[in-house]
Amino acid sequence: LVNTPVTPDAIYASRAGSTPGLSVVDLNGFGQSTGNPVYDVSFNSFERGNSNFPNNPNVKLQGSFLKPALVPGVCTIDGGSAGVFTLTLDSNLDDVLARAPIITTPGDMMLGHALDSAFNNAPAPYGCQSGGGNLCAGDGLKLIAVILGGPNTITPPRVLVPPPPPLNTINGGENIVSWAPHPNPPSISFPPLCVWPFLGTEEPTSIDVTFPPDPAVLPLINWLAPGDPFGEPNADVPTPPAGLLTSEQNAWFDGPALPQLAITACQQYKIRQQVGSFLYLLDRDRAEVVVMNSNRMIVIDRIIVPDPTELAISPNLDLLAVSNQSVDLVTFIDIDPASASFHTIVHQTVVGDGPRGIAWEPGNEDILVCNEADSSLSIISAFSLEVRKVVESNLSEPFALAITPRQTTFGFFRNVYFAYILNRNGRVALFESGPNEVNGWGYDDVIGTAPQTFQSPKTIQPDHTFLQGGVWICHEGPINVQDQTAGSQGVPAVSNLVISSGISGILPLNVSSLAIPNFRDMALEVRVSLGNNALTGIPVDLAFDNLRNYGGLPNMFTVFSAGVAQTLNGKSLVRNAGTNGPQGANQCKYMFVAVPNPTTGSNGNIDVIDISGGYDRLDTNAHEAGVQSIPVEDVTVLMDYFRQ
Repeated sequence: LVNTPVTPDAIYASRAGSTPGLSVVDLNGFGQSTGNPVYDVSFNSFERGNSNFPNNPNVKLQGSFLKPALVPGVCTIDGGSAGVFTLTLDSNLDDVLARAPIITTPGDMMLGHALDSAFNNAPAPYGCQSGGGNLCAGDGLKLIAVILGGPNTITPPRVLVPPPPPLNTINGGENIVSWAPHPNPPSISFPPLCVWPFLGTEEPTSIDVTFPPDPAVLPLINWLAPGDPFGEPNADVPTPPAGLLTSEQNAWFDGPALPQLAITACQQYKIRQQVGSFLYLLDRDRAEVVVMNSNRMIVIDRIIVPDPTELAISPNLDLLAVSNQSVDLVTFIDIDPASASFHTIVHQTVVGDGPRGIAWEPGNEDILVCNEADSSLSIISAFSLEVRKVVESNLSEPFALAITPRQTTFGFFRNVYFAYILNRNGRVALFESGPNEVNGWGYDDVIGTAPQTFQSPKTIQPDHTFLQGGVWICHEGPINVQDQTAGSQGVPAVSNLVISSGISGILPLNVSSLAIPNFRDMALEVRVSLGNNALTGIPVDLAFDNLRNYGGLPNMFTVFSAGVAQTLNGKSLVRNAGTNGPQGANQCKYMFVAVPNPTTGSNGNIDVIDISGGYDRLDTNAHEAGVQSIPVEDVTVLMDYFRQ
């Protein structure tokens, strides 16, 4: 059995090697996942690998008063987390949670809609069909309202008294990715909440403990707040972990009321079972997109595609795009649970030779595809899902790319989006969107290449927090800048390439500027490059924490966007955060770097880098001296909710 923490408190890792499979990095550390139940009942010692769930102050101080009640686990089914930055274990205490025959060659991954949009324990006909169910978990009682809760977070309105007007209000919407359930995850329970669909875990802590029917009764306080997630287990007087890794609160007591006979006895709530998201995982050898439950790691569906190579997801969460390298196709799969064609192929688009890297523009305008074999870029319209343009200039075996949003009210205000295309020769080509017709202001073409050369490039991901535009690049070896080489061959590196300067505002195209696409006084520079001082070996992939995100706010769309903006959980990289203005949707603090072949130590690491300042590698293990990474053998791909 498997029961893992869910987003925003999880990083997902694909692993190769002799035992390929899927693992989950726990960023919460206080949940009642599957795991080792052993702990010191005297709370005088805190050994590595023992359960950290009893250290959850809500369990320790008021567990019996919560609804459902929380008590330390007694077996590996409800043993609990071993702490922050550990790999979640299954009931056999194995950290490979999905393996053969479920999956054989795990590759690229994406998270889609929240699972409770399709599987929940509300009354029939839309929730639990047989054997269980909860009248108080119905859609009509689910009210998601959000306000600004801090510099980088959104919270329920009741956090402030009196509450300001909500920034977003959704009736009956799916669980939002901005908030974690408490505990994360809740324990597996017997009997299950619902037999069909099978929901085998308890509800998150009920709203009833904060809004009791009797106003004279004081509500219980959520003692699990931001704090010290590590403790001092080796001190003369050992202390346990006492707080969450996140620096701003992201979990409250917001589950449904316990089952009642009349709906009038229920409270409005915000998060319910099933917690987690639809997880889409490529299995290239079996030519499948495997659809899994991100909490229980149960296979939900298998979708046959010709040669699944990489994934891109619509910011509206309605379509999943799959590049198929050997057959020159992009396959589009419907991933909207409310659609009649859910989890079926709805379109296939012919592109150039050897398509590999693919990314969906965050404003839902285009899907860009790197055709490595013929050194071209196919631009697919999000309106028609057909190729609207092919670009070939300044490209040399492009294989990966990242796209940042159209800069309407932020960045350089040029009202164009940029795509950073990584070529095999280590050069990064910059694509600038249109419109490029009469009275236009963007080239809709590659406008040039960055002056830097990133030797032996591996992958590229957008910089979530730098709104002027930038990317993170994994590579091996020196950065060559106009024939000036920094570093030596074979040096591991993760580099941050950004648009450092440029003229602000819309720049209309004119007769002279229409001739040859160019940067128009815009400069690219490497803001930071991490090497042996921060990394344990050659990096191959990146992910970022989602602990503080604005996913509960609507997508930012423009007049160039297809469809209607997703009201919550969209994949846009920028949100309008009320008085805070445009903000990065994911206010990450930590970067996770996959290193499958470290120079010393284990047979694979995930290095954790603090990108909020200093760019130092974080020590993930308070039980050992020195700076420790997360050991993950043969790690190849990392994924967070906002992955491109």
